[in-house]
Amino acid sequence: MSLIVTKAALALKNAEQNFQVVKFEAHKPKKKQAEVPDKIETKPQLTPFTKRDLELKKVRHEIVKFGMSGFDATKKEEAKIALAVSLGAKPPKREYLNYKELMEKRKQEKLKEKEDKQAMISKSILQTGGKKKKKTNNDVGHFLSGYGKVQKKDLKKKDESSSKKKKKKRIV
Repeated sequence: MSLIVTKAALALKNAEQNFQVVKFEAHKPKKKQAEVPDKIETKPQLTPFTKRDLELKKVRHEIVKFGMSGFDATKKEEAKIALAVSLGAKPPKREYLNYKELMEKRKQEKLKEKEDKQAMISKSILQTGGKKKKKTNNDVGHFLSGYGKVQKKDLKKKDESSSKKKKKKRIV
């Protein structure tokens, strides 16, 4: 059997001799040398939060948490919810209330407001001594509020003076 010599056949004969081992080494970035202290940056840092700001936020948070520790169970829960909302959480939904109970509650509130108004009115009447303002029948007054009110005396004087002139004209 004669074999035809091809490039592949030649490559297989010399495969062991041509084998090369390649070891992969990842690229390591060069460390920057420390900058010369002569160059001092005068520009203010443009980062939104500096380390000091972050520390202050942590301290504030710890103070709030410590303050909550003194509350009783219900107030502590409310304070936790308020803290979560201030940090960006969605506020909890209102609790379900039966419609009839809600209407009854609103009626009670309206009655209470009405009683409060009556109490305020009775107090104000007692304090003022029952003084009442007289109503003026002068309709012209509110139109001329910026200029002053026209009094009845002035109107009567004008009417009398104009009527005397007319009488004189009639006589003549």
